[in-house]
Amino acid sequence: MIVYASFARRLWAFILDIVLDLIVLGGLSAVTGGENLGGIFLFWYLIHHVGFVVEGGTLGHRLAGLRVVSTDGERVGVVMAFVRLAVLVCGSLPPLGLGALWMLDERDRRGWHDLAAGTVVVRELTTTAASAPVWAAAPPWQREPVPPAVPAAVAVPAEPASPHRP
Repeated sequence: MIVYASFARRLWAFILDIVLDLIVLGGLSAVTGGENLGGIFLFWYLIHHVGFVVEGGTLGHRLAGLRVVSTDGERVGVVMAFVRLAVLVCGSLPPLGLGALWMLDERDRRGWHDLAAGTVVVRELTTTAASAPVWAAAPPWQREPVPPAVPAAVAVPAEPASPHRP
């Protein structure tokens, strides 16, 4: 079952990305003295690009339980990730975020960057049963006791009192 990511969850992932990017890029800027802004932007772009190709999203997406996939459900390729990020940075966010807000009117919740790249953001539905050990469905302390493999000693019934005995 495909569950498209809601606007609220995507916004949460975006906020997480901004916070994490500020931490990483702020540290990198402090180390380099803030002089090489092009290199810092390239580093940011590569982190996000590799995240989409290898992990199916940025760290914010993954923490929010989202995954970016192609419209046929396959992993995002290198070109798709490039197009998605390029359109996001250059086309979706600059006009007052209209390209990202476009998802509010889309059935599949796709922004301009998703439409251009042929991607869709979906929720990763995981169940605890899938990640739990097999015995967790019926823990040992809740199972019915198993009868022993060797039957217990059978008591021999006492002989009935015979009428011939005194």
